Amino acid sequence: MRIGLKGREIPASERPASNLVFLLDVSGSMGTENKLPLVKRAMRLLVEQLTERDRVAIVVYAGDSGTALPSTAGNEHDTIVSAIDKLRAGGSTNGESGLKLAYATAQEHFIRGGTNRVILCTDGDFNVGVTSQDELVRLLEEQAKRGIQLTALGFGMGNYKDSMLEKLADKGDGNYAYIDNRSRGAQGARAATVGGRW
Repeated sequence: MRIGLKGREIPASERPASNLVFLLDVSGSMGTENKLPLVKRAMRLLVEQLTERDRVAIVVYAGDSGTALPSTAGNEHDTIVSAIDKLRAGGSTNGESGLKLAYATAQEHFIRGGTNRVILCTDGDFNVGVTSQDELVRLLEEQAKRGIQLTALGFGMGNYKDSMLEKLADKGDGNYAYIDNRSRGAQGARAATVGGRW
């Protein structure tokens, strides 16, 4: 049994500036409607909440990793949405290289006193590229000490691995949740900016 608690919602005017790096699984397993398409809808909801104080970047990974959107001012909504709309699923999964690139991006644009967060969106299928679990854990713990937290969001059914995402979020001093519809996607988008649990 899982019990969810929702934290107090913070008005946009009171929340700290956010430095967000979305780390998106765009492997072939994310192609179904309740996975990458749902990720994209949730991200569009988040974009509406961003202001000029915020920054957002998008890192993608499948067979390899890359930057779909360099760190961009939060009020550049059209630029961000355009990058979201171009996302497509295909290929195998290399989560390790994606995590390293996402954290490097977050560190480069670190906001002192703000929310610095990598937001991993995946079905949890890290089947290629993780050469060492211990190395991955050290990376997450080191970045958490530097003030960059990890939110892990699981999308879809099938090979969704809740225990893996929970472990990643725990080591990354963050939180995790399972997103299966638009309503939960909106909750995930809000929590990502303030670090709340639900």
